[in-house]
Amino acid sequence: MWPTTIGAACVIVGGLSLFGGCLSLGGMGEMEQLHTAIPFGEGELSEELRLKLQATAPNRVVTNLFSILNIFFAIALALFGIGLLQQNPNARRRLLYWASTYIALMIGGVIINWTPRWELVQENSEVQGMFLAQLLISMPMYLILPIFLLIFLNKKQIQSEMTTWR
Repeated sequence: MWPTTIGAACVIVGGLSLFGGCLSLGGMGEMEQLHTAIPFGEGELSEELRLKLQATAPNRVVTNLFSILNIFFAIALALFGIGLLQQNPNARRRLLYWASTYIALMIGGVIINWTPRWELVQENSEVQGMFLAQLLISMPMYLILPIFLLIFLNKKQIQSEMTTWR
């Protein structure tokens, strides 16, 4: 039963992540999304703050590459989830590799996104709120599945069950 549940979760999360990656590649900025998560400010980004965020943003080539990597990882997760549904013996190894590299990608994304904006974070409470929203809301949501997979798929019982798959 667990391969169906976890495989389906991987397919669903992969599909949703694919949608998010395509939105990001299409220009819908994460900053606007993060701004809606803070309980103070004007509700929408002011023009002045938007200009400051754009001036300190990472290079567009880097953000596009990051979006493309997110799309790639989303497709991989969906495919590996399908492999788990089909009880493919390689599904465990692929999902473990996906989880560890995805965690590294997400941490790298935070570093790439916020390092050039660090001075702005320190001087502007709204930007500081967006930074904290990413660390305390967004990142845990992105990391819960890969961390779960790393723990669950490394259980001895799961490993031994998966060795019987053909």
